[in-house]
Amino acid sequence: MQSKKPEHLKNQFFDINKFPKEEGILLFPISMSRISNSQTAPIYIEFLKGFLKKISAPKIGVNILYGDYLYLHSSEKAAILKNTFMHQVVNHKNALQKLIFKNRIDFQIQHGFSYMNWGDLYFGITSFPELFDKIKKIYNKDKLFQKYLKEDCAAFKKRISQNQINFFLEEHLMTYLLTKGQIKLPNEYILGREQWILSCYPGKPPKGMVYLFQLNPLKLSNPKNPYENCPTYDLKDKKLYDANNIDLATYDPR
Repeated sequence: MQSKKPEHLKNQFFDINKFPKEEGILLFPISMSRISNSQTAPIYIEFLKGFLKKISAPKIGVNILYGDYLYLHSSEKAAILKNTFMHQVVNHKNALQKLIFKNRIDFQIQHGFSYMNWGDLYFGITSFPELFDKIKKIYNKDKLFQKYLKEDCAAFKKRISQNQINFFLEEHLMTYLLTKGQIKLPNEYILGREQWILSCYPGKPPKGMVYLFQLNPLKLSNPKNPYENCPTYDLKDKKLYDANNIDLATYDPR
């Protein structure tokens, strides 16, 4: 049973001093809406450099995850999205690879960096469509869940629609499954030995994502991962967000 945080410690977040000594993966989801502004390759090379002092042992892989398939929850024509995302992903990956090689004194394990599309995650878990349907049914019955997604739409200036709801639910569910160790990430250096996974993103986790972690609807547990209840590490503010330490009634995701 998870221990509850004292109320006076709620909504207080801190940086990570050191990563675990066991094998692990730092996961960097890239939003297609931010790939050309706040998530460019030069910005990410600086984020990566900032992590070097936190490494306890050379047992960490980095997976860059492009959210292209997730953005198909859209009314835009698939052919247009495909062409746009193809160029964005290839250009971003090539730019980041060049910078990693340029900084190879800092990043000596070059094959520790892997690149993925969102669709690759579907191969990591055979039952994702069924799990998504289950979460969707929970959402349709849970007024609080609906309230938080509506508040997220307002906070992030999104128009609430069926596509936007599905976008949020799939993003939240996939993050939850990853931290709970339900999906193995392909990494040439770690080779499936990861004990922990930490999702890193320049921003706070949305309320709906936090609520899903707190609800733990699939009753999953991953005690090997000290970050199993952490939706994200905020790269911008350098803070780790633990869902157990969040009071959603007073939490602001902006």
